[in-house]
Amino acid sequence: MNNKFLDQKGKIILLGNEAVVRGALEAGIRFASNYPGTPASEIGDTFAKISKQSGVYFEQSVNEKVAAEAAIGASLSGLKSMVSFKHFGLNVASDSLIPTAYIEPEAGFVIAFADDPNCWSSLQSEQDSRYYARIANIPMLEPSTPQECKDFTKLAFELSEKFKIPVFLRLTTRTCYTGGPVELKNYKIEKAKGKFNKNPEKFFTLAPRIIEIHKEVLSKLEKISDYLESSELNQVIDGKVSSDLGIIVSGVSYNYVLDALAKYNTKAPILKLGSTYPIPRKLISSFVKNKKNILVVEELEPILETEARQIAKDVNCDLMVHGKNILPRTGEYNSDLLEIAIGKLLGKKVSESKPRELKIPKRHPFFCPGCPHMATYTAVKQAAPDAIYGGDIGCYLM
Repeated sequence: MNNKFLDQKGKIILLGNEAVVRGALEAGIRFASNYPGTPASEIGDTFAKISKQSGVYFEQSVNEKVAAEAAIGASLSGLKSMVSFKHFGLNVASDSLIPTAYIEPEAGFVIAFADDPNCWSSLQSEQDSRYYARIANIPMLEPSTPQECKDFTKLAFELSEKFKIPVFLRLTTRTCYTGGPVELKNYKIEKAKGKFNKNPEKFFTLAPRIIEIHKEVLSKLEKISDYLESSELNQVIDGKVSSDLGIIVSGVSYNYVLDALAKYNTKAPILKLGSTYPIPRKLISSFVKNKKNILVVEELEPILETEARQIAKDVNCDLMVHGKNILPRTGEYNSDLLEIAIGKLLGKKVSESKPRELKIPKRHPFFCPGCPHMATYTAVKQAAPDAIYGGDIGCYLM
């Protein structure tokens, strides 16, 4: 962590994970909880390092569900709070998080999680957690750079407080571990003590009241969607709006799109979506209106592609919406992949060269130094070497 992390102003180099913490600090966070899981581990590590000096209460909980419930409790007691973990941690905590849209927090509540396209540190499965936003009726923001990691975290808190709803902040491995310059803003260190106010009417969610609350949440999401239409989270960038090709992109893939267009020395209008739920339907409708081709770039599932295609049918029936027909549904994207996909749509001659094979020493995965599970497994294997053992966290798959 940069030793100037707690400065009130200036510009420093931060990882995306560190920038999330800085954004939370500038937003006035008072409570942070975490369960470590790469690629989101450094969010908790950074909170641990700055908690005493900044006055932010931080706890590394025994699991993700406990971490989520602690942060929910803090937000219901009037303290701005954040919980963080990786995507499998979101699965563990989902039972507690999904109902939170039905109970308005008393202070901003942000859920930061990291997906891991290409499974760099995730051995169980490759997962696109954006579906959780739609299941839980919780808004979701997706930054693409360290600066946006900081700014979007602040905006997530603002959105949460304005509409009294939790907000997801979706990161990916490359967003978490990209380093870049981040502009610092002033923040206040204020002592705060949470207080939970009993409100039987608010917390009564038995049927038929729960159905009424569901309708209220859906109405709230419509208002959020209208609000996001003109938000700085979503921008049309570069190129002429009348260009035949338009690109809709979210997250870190925006950087790969810029690289690919630069290679062809061309410009195309880009709709960069920072809010991927609810999506700004009017903005998308306006963007696709005069295009012949739209390329939707997203990791991993064709979620925005499907929604953009539905919108396009209403305004431009001749429009071709491309996505997973020319981009993979698995693995992490990169500049080479986008060069090939965009080149095809621009009618350029594209050579799909195979990556070079580098002769480098193999690095086998191993347990972290000092991990108590190593001694446990050594003992049980000695006791019963032929038995089959089922594990819990991903590390056990080693």
